[in-house]
Amino acid sequence: MTTLIIEDEIPASRRLEQLLNKNGFTVFTILHSVKNAVEWLKLNNHPDLIFMDIKLRDNLCFKIFEEVEITSKIIFTTAFDEFALKAFEYNSLDYLLKPIDEKKLEKLISKLSMFQSVFHNNNHLKNIKLHTRPDYRNSFLVSIGTTIRKIQTEELICFFSENNATFMMSNQNRQFPIDSSLEKLQKELDPKQFFRISRKLIINKKYILGVKKGTIETEFSIENLDFKISRLKLKYFLEWYK
Repeated sequence: MTTLIIEDEIPASRRLEQLLNKNGFTVFTILHSVKNAVEWLKLNNHPDLIFMDIKLRDNLCFKIFEEVEITSKIIFTTAFDEFALKAFEYNSLDYLLKPIDEKKLEKLISKLSMFQSVFHNNNHLKNIKLHTRPDYRNSFLVSIGTTIRKIQTEELICFFSENNATFMMSNQNRQFPIDSSLEKLQKELDPKQFFRISRKLIINKKYILGVKKGTIETEFSIENLDFKISRLKLKYFLEWYK
């Protein structure tokens, strides 16, 4: 199951991340303010679940919902219980008091498992698999002359859009058109391996040599492709790349 942590206390967020990883969750990233959360949620596909602290450094988390239509299910976390009733107005599954007790978290995860069949019918959680890594796309079929060939995703340097069409570039420096949008590919590709650096390009971490002045360097010379990271995405890229 994929998840996002929105928490302004660094020790608490790191501990929660460790507990979630221990229980098989994939944590996309940790965000520490309403502003950062709004920016991230506007630019990225939403995870299955969000663990969200109510009192953040710059405002109450409810401000996030005023700026973004969140498709994820929400687990609210806070050291105060005064917002419990209000929290359940926002697509929430549960409410955990901090410091989060590991046994209570495990009980919550068990409850999520019980409702797995219900989530299966929800468009946003239909592929949910607790305690296992999500199934991401691992190959593509392409036509080479009269031959159909399977290309593994690990062979692909990047995906890019051009002239209202989408292409993928292999490590053989060959590009192939594919019948898919970058938006759809973002949902199908492993987010730990692929990152959408701009509106027009998704990059494979495997082929990144480094980043210089906001531009990705690769071992391949690809003509007419711009590997510059969008200014709004640079911070999140660096968190992903580390």
